[in-house]
Amino acid sequence: MESSNKNYWCFRIDTNRQKFFKEEIFKGRLRQGWGWDEAQDLRNLKMDEGAGRNKPIFNNVKKGDILLVPQLPTWGKVIVVEATEDFNIGYQFSIDSKLGDYGHIFPVKYLKSFDRHNANIGGGIRSTLKNPSRFWNINHYANDVNHIFEYTDENSLNSIQNINDRLDSTIESTFNEIFDSNEFKNKLFENVLKQFTREEWEMVLVYGFKKIYPHFIVERVGGITEAKHGTDILIKIPSIVPDQQYAIAIQIKDYDNIVSSDVIDQINKADDYYRNLNLKLIEKIVIIIRSKKDQNTHLINNSSDVRFLFTEDLKQLFSEISTTYHLNSINY
Repeated sequence: MESSNKNYWCFRIDTNRQKFFKEEIFKGRLRQGWGWDEAQDLRNLKMDEGAGRNKPIFNNVKKGDILLVPQLPTWGKVIVVEATEDFNIGYQFSIDSKLGDYGHIFPVKYLKSFDRHNANIGGGIRSTLKNPSRFWNINHYANDVNHIFEYTDENSLNSIQNINDRLDSTIESTFNEIFDSNEFKNKLFENVLKQFTREEWEMVLVYGFKKIYPHFIVERVGGITEAKHGTDILIKIPSIVPDQQYAIAIQIKDYDNIVSSDVIDQINKADDYYRNLNLKLIEKIVIIIRSKKDQNTHLINNSSDVRFLFTEDLKQLFSEISTTYHLNSINY
């Protein structure tokens, strides 16, 4: 589907009434709450009580626009609909007789549904679905939404894969598409950026490090104690000294452009913290997902014992993860 002359939106419903909203959508009616009194008709609003917050929906959605409706038909799923008329033209107000609410009705047709954790769904969509708003524009994810329409079989959009499977799928699909090493490296990283949200990067890299270093202990250690050690991932390596292990402390920042030197102070907390746990820290690494080295020379100049990995380094890292993945697949 083309994105020109088309807007893209997310539209939340009352999740206590999923069955009702699903049935209404299949009848061409996208309902919204705050409509229990005739005086809340948006065409002649006399009593607000929350109904006025539906005005942006009424005024902005035009015929042909695409709307994602989260948590339908069930939890974790998303229904995709298309506006069949401008909402301010096709709008109706009719209070449901059984529920006594949801009088705002917008004209739509059902297109398809998907699981938000499906491997074919871009990370941008999964990220924006966390927005708690009632209604918001997602034109900046138009390409991700249009990609959904390339899948004619809904089963391919509703199966669930965990993060590990999704990374494997991303590697496999990129490998099948491109064989040139440099082009592959760039394309793989581009696909990984699309596939995973900021919140998923720690899990992605833990899985990747386990692929490369199967005999090391790789752990996520962020959370409540992170303020004490500044570490997101800890890699433990066996030592010949009894009751001691070597360790690599890794901090992850999904930042763009110039990064503050505060990251150095954060990761340096790892020295004392892990020494007290009988771990010999042999390296401190800060991984900065989207920034380039030439934008952040101040970080390198201000620290002699912290190593920084930027975009180009990550491209190489994921290329190594991919190589390991394929070698394991061949051996298997």
